[in-house]
Amino acid sequence: MGAPNPKAIHSSKAVGEPPFFLASSVFFAIKDAIMAARRELGNEDWFPLDSPATPERIRMACLDEFTMSFVSSDFCPKLSV
Repeated sequence: MGAPNPKAIHSSKAVGEPPFFLASSVFFAIKDAIMAARRELGNEDWFPLDSPATPERIRMACLDEFTMSFVSSDFCPKLSV
């Protein structure tokens, strides 16, 4: 703290942290929205949501009448390595 950085813009020390954390807030907002949609159907179980949260992953995680015919509430996708 208090270390001067004359080459930085307005003496800032970090540039990449705010955008990084802003992107993660969008991911967790999507996960909260999915949790609300699942709660409306009475399902409050844990569910995986891998990054990136593609439209397909979001849709399948919501578990509505349409997606229930494809996956069950205990669906857990295999992790890719």
